[in-house]
Amino acid sequence: LLIKAVVSTQSTGDQQEKKEDDVAEKMAKLKASGQGMVVCRICKGPHWTKQCPYKDTLGVALDVQQEEANAVKPPVRAPGAYVPPSIRKGEPQDSQTRQRDENPTIRVSNLAEETSEKDLQDLFKPFGPVSRIYLAKDKNTGISKGFAYITYNRRESAETALQTLHRYRYGHLILQVEWAKPSGS
Repeated sequence: LLIKAVVSTQSTGDQQEKKEDDVAEKMAKLKASGQGMVVCRICKGPHWTKQCPYKDTLGVALDVQQEEANAVKPPVRAPGAYVPPSIRKGEPQDSQTRQRDENPTIRVSNLAEETSEKDLQDLFKPFGPVSRIYLAKDKNTGISKGFAYITYNRRESAETALQTLHRYRYGHLILQVEWAKPSGS
């Protein structure tokens, strides 16, 4: 019984040596083929990037290269590709919103729920040409939220409307009229 145990221990050791030899042989084949090798991204050595001895010195240079590669570059358009009209003319992409911000806009608050855009047009039209009226409404019910933005073509018209209609009694409420703050603030 004792002899069997010694023999089985030797055969297990032989099998383990054979497996190690097979693994070493396979690793040698991989190294020769150049595939499946671990290559450091920093120094291109045969080790993991995490274990690179140069990661503190060369890692900074690698980060700079990655930042340069990730820098935003203007898109290159293929010939015949669609180009929006705002870009065709050489204008910046956000020209409509900037144009709207430059026009004199006043904010009217304390409006009744029954107020309509037609009512606002009738009220603000006498002071000058109105280019845009935005009446804030609830999406579900369509009822006015109590404020509106009126955009005039000329600043003088907007100023006159602001001075005349501020604290003006409209219906059963007193209007609050002020300069609208630019969008984005």
